[in-house]
Amino acid sequence: MAVFHVKKTSLGEDKESLVFKGKIVEGAVKKGMTIEIPVTQEAVVKMKVSEVLQFEKQKDEEKKVGLAVDFSDSPDDLEVLLELNIADENLNVTDE
Repeated sequence: MAVFHVKKTSLGEDKESLVFKGKIVEGAVKKGMTIEIPVTQEAVVKMKVSEVLQFEKQKDEEKKVGLAVDFSDSPDDLEVLLELNIADENLNVTDE
């Protein structure tokens, strides 16, 4: 299991994905892994990482890595998670 610290969440350029910007705190993260997104204290949504992005020009070391999650098949879920505005939070990333 890996841990990813999300500094900021934003809508992807395609408007059908979310990008969690931050840094890998523990382990390694790659495309196809599952990111666990807390919705409430008891509920966790598990989504596949569709792309791991590197932001080389980003000056803030806390936002050099981006984990993209594709919501093209579930636009309602995208709206809910975008409204959560996940920031300054550690998320688990697994090989599920």
